[in-house]
Amino acid sequence: MRLSWMRSLYWSVSLLALSLISGCQSSPPKQYFVLTAPSLQIEPGSTSLEYDIGIGPIEIPEYLNFTQMVYPLEDGSLQRMANSYWAEPLDQGIGRVVSINLNQSDHSRKLVLFPWGAENSPQYSVKIKLMSLSRDSNNVRLNVYWDLIDNQVNRHITQQHFTAVTKAGATAPDMVSAYSHLLTQLSEQIDKSLQQLPE
Repeated sequence: MRLSWMRSLYWSVSLLALSLISGCQSSPPKQYFVLTAPSLQIEPGSTSLEYDIGIGPIEIPEYLNFTQMVYPLEDGSLQRMANSYWAEPLDQGIGRVVSINLNQSDHSRKLVLFPWGAENSPQYSVKIKLMSLSRDSNNVRLNVYWDLIDNQVNRHITQQHFTAVTKAGATAPDMVSAYSHLLTQLSEQIDKSLQQLPE
């Protein structure tokens, strides 16, 4: 009797272990994403850099400061996207993409990402404060305040409020593409102010 009970226990434990192993093996792999800038045709050659433009600091809401992709719902709850993760901190990704977009608009700009040392402070900098990056129905929305600052005299040249909305599908690649598109629009607004800087 005791031997039969021990044998049943052994098989029960073995089956449980096998089911756990099988479950782990069948779990979908994690996917990692980065924000992107539009691909433009680049002609070979060199361009002299006329002035430095700093990008940052960039502030994002704490609820977006996750490795896993997350967005708020209309009821105030947060939705995590299964197996979908950022390959870099979101604030760094935003700074990188805005920097690329502004450089593509004018190759004479030397773009510097925050943080920078006091001795290497760029002449101008763009401070970005992201208020929300949300989804509702089939749209994603970006809400940002940004400042263009003259660091040599510590003066705010312009302060702007930017909002935009674009269509987005339900998958993580769709969301990343939509976010990147909104950042392109933000970069275009910043670029207009940079074009007004004295040469």
